[in-house]
Amino acid sequence: MVEVGKGSKTDLVDGRYTVRLDLDSPAGAVDVAAVLLTADGKVRSDADFVFFNNPTAPGVSLESDAVVAVDLSALPAEIHRVVITGSTEAQGMRFGAVVGLRVSVVGASQSVTFVPPGLDSETVLQAVALYRRGSGWRLDAIGQGYSAGLAAFATDHGIVVDADEEPAEVVAPQPVTPSPSVDLRKVDVVLTKDSPDRRATIDLRKGDPGYVLTVGLEWDGRGAVYDDFGRCTKRGEGDLDVYFFCRNEITGDYVVLSGEKGHQGDITKWPFIHHQGDSRGPGANNQPAREQVIVRPTENGDLLLNVYQSVDNGAGAIDKFGNPRVRVRYGRPGPDGLPGEDADQITVIVGNGKNAFWATVAHIDVQDGILTVDGTIRYSRAFSERMPVLDTEGNWVRSAKNGPVGRSKKASGLGLSRYEGECPTPR
Repeated sequence: MVEVGKGSKTDLVDGRYTVRLDLDSPAGAVDVAAVLLTADGKVRSDADFVFFNNPTAPGVSLESDAVVAVDLSALPAEIHRVVITGSTEAQGMRFGAVVGLRVSVVGASQSVTFVPPGLDSETVLQAVALYRRGSGWRLDAIGQGYSAGLAAFATDHGIVVDADEEPAEVVAPQPVTPSPSVDLRKVDVVLTKDSPDRRATIDLRKGDPGYVLTVGLEWDGRGAVYDDFGRCTKRGEGDLDVYFFCRNEITGDYVVLSGEKGHQGDITKWPFIHHQGDSRGPGANNQPAREQVIVRPTENGDLLLNVYQSVDNGAGAIDKFGNPRVRVRYGRPGPDGLPGEDADQITVIVGNGKNAFWATVAHIDVQDGILTVDGTIRYSRAFSERMPVLDTEGNWVRSAKNGPVGRSKKASGLGLSRYEGECPTPR
């Protein structure tokens, strides 16, 4: 049996396969299903959703709660993709509680196994897909969790979920509240200090498993030159220290990510974020300075983007560093693997006129598949080196006892006194 990784593509050589979702515990936690999709990614009708109440469709049959059989030669010509899914909703669980989950795809002469990584708060898993490639078929090891719920997953693929009936009649033996319709409009929002509402949202449910989410801070440097249209024609100088404070809603713990070695995070485990590296200031190839993280969005945490004005940076308010702005981008990856030109984008213009050591320039959270950016600028206490944090209820705390304290990287090697711990309790 050949083991493959997430995102891999494998040519299929047999005509019939069984796809099995196995796990070590708890028994019966995951229910398998299959969706037959046309070239536009939609079902022809609800009959193309194979689950326990509709166990067969042309070329696809449910053999047990854990096994689906796919006969490629019997699939209708208009079906281009068969997605095999798993769900824990009927058991009232999330995939983070499932131990030893693995996917096996077995044919007469070919066997492939796949372990989906980094699942946590999701209740739906797009495990693998069998899809047409020219005159043959290939296997796509998707391994993508879906936090919006089974009803939302079904709706996104053209399956009608009647809000007047229990969704159990459609997708699961337990009632599931259908999610609102997916907003397919492109987002391009700029938030400034004059905006009536310093909030903006992106509907993450419209993206396929290959979409990329990034969050970061950009700046042009002290002394940057701008033309009459506000475009930067010459970069300035100066670095900023950027820290991403992540709160775990389930455990009450926190971790801080930065570009410093050993603190850049891991996209495969909580908080499912990876820092791309510390900026050394603007100017290279006339590009702005940028520090950003790649995020696998989950619904069990919050993210604060905190900027530290340490002694290493020199005196002055943060906005003296040349139009500092937060960028949140979500879309199909471009050649560099980051969101491409057609990505959704929320920009927060920092506009920090205070000579404070710390500024929280964005608070980001995901609920029901909707990412919300709160671009309200908040500052630390006067002359305080304590990093602003979130308490266990998600409230912003200006100065937390026993929290991270900023310090000079040049003098100490690291910019904070600590990078993880327990969030304070609400006052």
